[in-house]
Amino acid sequence: MIRSGEELVQATHQLIAIFDSKGIPSASRELREGFAALNGLTDGWALFLESVKKVEGQYASQLSGSQRAVLAEIHGAAYQAVYRRRLKPWWRFW
Repeated sequence: MIRSGEELVQATHQLIAIFDSKGIPSASRELREGFAALNGLTDGWALFLESVKKVEGQYASQLSGSQRAVLAEIHGAAYQAVYRRRLKPWWRFW
């Protein structure tokens, strides 16, 4: 579980590095651009959340289970920043 902004930054940079090492530059670029949009405002968080969703939808299958879990935690943290509530456990069914 991501508990701080520093953990979010580390996890995001780690995933960017993983995508780079796996030769998936489009995924790392998407995360980088979304991360660059973070400005402390809800709009920035929403742009970051959209990037995370794109990466999950298009590239998560190329990650290991633990790496997908980290991506899901990043998604949860960004969701909470945008909507001011946690994701419900059933959200993946929709």
